[in-house]
Amino acid sequence: MANTAGSARGVAPSGIIMTVEKKMAYGTRVAKAETLRADPGAPPDEYLDPVNAKAAAGISDLYEGFAVRPNGWSDVVTLTFRFSSPVRNPRLHVAGTGGATVDSAGNREEYWTGLRLSGGTPSRPTFSKIAGFPGFEVDQQAIVPNAGGRQRETTCGVVYMCGTAQVNGMVSSFTVDVRARNVRRTLPAGDPFMWGVFRVTFEQDDSDAPPSYGAASHSISDQSIGASATSDRPGTVSFTPRRLDEDQDDASAGRLEARQDSRLQLTVPVRTASSGVLSGWVDFDRDGRFQPSERASAVLPAGSARAVLTWAPPHDAKPGPSWLRLRLAEAAAEVSVPTGWAATGEVEDHRIDLLTPGQVRVSHTAPNRVGKGERLTFTTRIHNSGQTALPYHLSMRLDDVLDDAKVRAINPRPDSRTRSALTWKGTLEPGATREIRVRVQVKRGELGNGKVATRWPGTCEGERCGASVAVRD
Repeated sequence: MANTAGSARGVAPSGIIMTVEKKMAYGTRVAKAETLRADPGAPPDEYLDPVNAKAAAGISDLYEGFAVRPNGWSDVVTLTFRFSSPVRNPRLHVAGTGGATVDSAGNREEYWTGLRLSGGTPSRPTFSKIAGFPGFEVDQQAIVPNAGGRQRETTCGVVYMCGTAQVNGMVSSFTVDVRARNVRRTLPAGDPFMWGVFRVTFEQDDSDAPPSYGAASHSISDQSIGASATSDRPGTVSFTPRRLDEDQDDASAGRLEARQDSRLQLTVPVRTASSGVLSGWVDFDRDGRFQPSERASAVLPAGSARAVLTWAPPHDAKPGPSWLRLRLAEAAAEVSVPTGWAATGEVEDHRIDLLTPGQVRVSHTAPNRVGKGERLTFTTRIHNSGQTALPYHLSMRLDDVLDDAKVRAINPRPDSRTRSALTWKGTLEPGATREIRVRVQVKRGELGNGKVATRWPGTCEGERCGASVAVRD
């Protein structure tokens, strides 16, 4: 975080860039612009949520010279917080904001802070109280003091504002007017001043696969897997990606099946307000790690409702329980690897089952020889040896049948037929077999090449390509 009299700029661990623009009210000057550096070892604060919000970087400004209305309100500064990408429900943490002075004559003067939420992009957001703010009231548009009476010791809730307010909505920026409520006990006690101390933290979504897969975390934005992302806020600000023991909103994938010699395809529901990239990793070899070769990705235009990921499972894929990781973000670089931070989007981990690779096996049988005028039957069996339903598409060529014989019967009826080809297609359940019979009668007169043979186009060897029967005179 870098802080000057006119602006501030910082980068969150996730990569979100935040700038703070400062517009001074009449007469206001920044006497000090201090940077509050990130401090993972910061102690907990009972008035903030997360309780270690003081670990986040922030700004601390000393404002002087603003016009004072005795026992009334004065404008001090307008702060506009802008973000490099839309963020959902950012939290504004206020710590020790206010001012009080006593002169040598014992005159006491206080400046209680007021915050007014005056704008935002794309729409005007609202406040919600999350924690703290003793001595102050929080409504949708403002945080103002409610304490009265003579208070001698200044602390949180007495002059100074301390607490966490959520800025509700998906915003690219929000603006707060910082005001001072003067409380003059007797005579003026000196020049006006007030401290302004602010930090901002963001909702994040975390991975929940076993530790061996590594951790991934995303700041929640206007891109999500499914209709929306659920914030994973374990109660502390994190400086490294983290994992949860379980994530209840990971529900998009369901059961996946990996088959040998086929492609694995997964349709994923998404919501993208801007263009983005969805990446997925499947632990095919079940070694407890996501490898670069196990990644699939899809580029998504703005307004996408679904994405399709396609993998080519390796031949050595191991059946059994495994894991899938999905990461969605605006920039491809954010989801090029399975671990680490992303400034946008969401991460989901899913337990999956990799099933035993299946295969449709084809076999053909027919008599060895046949005489003129005799009938014979070609029998083809297709069998699913796997544990999942598999499609099949078979075509029988009849060129080498029709020159020596006539087709008399076909069972079952083919799905499509031409003069020289028959085609069947469908789906075989695990362990199922389908049998196809083609009955022909050899001609009595002049023959063609003296054999009756079927041919099944495609990749095959030997008997799997068809059956051939010699015709004896």
